[in-house]
Amino acid sequence: MSDLPARPYDPEALAAAAVSSVILAGDPVARGVAPDYWDWSADAHHATVRALSALADPRAVAATAELAGAPQDSAAAHRLAKLLLPLLADPDPDHLVAQLADATATVETLSRLLAKPGAPLPAPDAPALTAAELLGKLARPPHHGRHPVDAAVVIPFRAQDDAQGRLRNLAAVLAALADQSHPRERYRVIVVESDERPRWRELFADACDQYLFAPCPGRFNKSWTVNVGVVHGARPAELVCVLDGDILVDRDFVARAVARFRQPGTQAHWPFQDMLFLDPQASRAAVRRRCQEGGAAVDQSGLRGVFLRRPPGGCVWLRESLFSRIGGMDERFSGWGGEDQDFVWRAERYGPMDRHADPVVHLHHDRAPHRADDGVPFYEEVERAGFCSWPCDSPIGLLDRYVPAPVD
Repeated sequence: MSDLPARPYDPEALAAAAVSSVILAGDPVARGVAPDYWDWSADAHHATVRALSALADPRAVAATAELAGAPQDSAAAHRLAKLLLPLLADPDPDHLVAQLADATATVETLSRLLAKPGAPLPAPDAPALTAAELLGKLARPPHHGRHPVDAAVVIPFRAQDDAQGRLRNLAAVLAALADQSHPRERYRVIVVESDERPRWRELFADACDQYLFAPCPGRFNKSWTVNVGVVHGARPAELVCVLDGDILVDRDFVARAVARFRQPGTQAHWPFQDMLFLDPQASRAAVRRRCQEGGAAVDQSGLRGVFLRRPPGGCVWLRESLFSRIGGMDERFSGWGGEDQDFVWRAERYGPMDRHADPVVHLHHDRAPHRADDGVPFYEEVERAGFCSWPCDSPIGLLDRYVPAPVD
């Protein structure tokens, strides 16, 4: 039996964790991928940075300072990792290296964020396509039909007038869903825009099989928006995919999911293990490769971003019968945060949730606030009532939920 401790000790993994801590500590965009997850592990990351700065090796200390001053410099990140690898691989490290190894192992045991340096990206030959241009080049047009299908993909969406990044992202997602190996007539794509008015109906209505508008003048309610999509768009499809409008999928995304549900006992799954949240430049490259150049998938190897480990949301597949059995998503959530975790906890109570390792990536956009002005997370009200307390017999997806009652 091995006498190695039950924690990470591989030098490459420890070096990657050390570099990640420097990047996350210095780059607000990187740690903004998941602010709560950052808060819960920030002390461990900062301890790793202090351990790096205390090393006796002046080159490693200088490389740490260089990366800390320019956390978006992937070349600096690779230089630091190269210097750390022989130190962490030494079978008899000095006490300062041992302290660093212990600090990075602690990061690896509790952090759900791992920053990933990229490679130099070539300058594009042509400017990036706009949302309208991406939608004008769909590989297969939507069928706009209500005939029986294997699966329905529901995409909840909101974007303000100046949110060009979110528009580009949804257009790219729809372009990727139009380029699938599964027969196009066998799946339905539903976009549900929830806002005070249908800002983007003209842009997206003809690019999906069904566009729905869910009127809501206040904070975005993803849960209710998804429920609207399932009740008024997805049914009676056997399978439902809840897909955020910034998750870029590969060409076999639908076909692979449908095949998985043919396995006995399968009720729900996430198609990914760790989700790579791309930075702005990497997002542009991913859209270009998948949607403009027609690649079957996005090669993640050279793209810069942050891995979010085993996230609960972004994309989940489940049988429509399971979705209905648990009462859909909890519509008490309003604003960003908490709703995905609650949903999959309840789904897994009734049906097993599997995980796979498909090549999906998250496209960059400006982050929505996850706390109110007083600093309280939006999900605290539901947290007080109790996660997983949404009643299974609640009416869901009512289009008049936020419509004021008529005054007599």
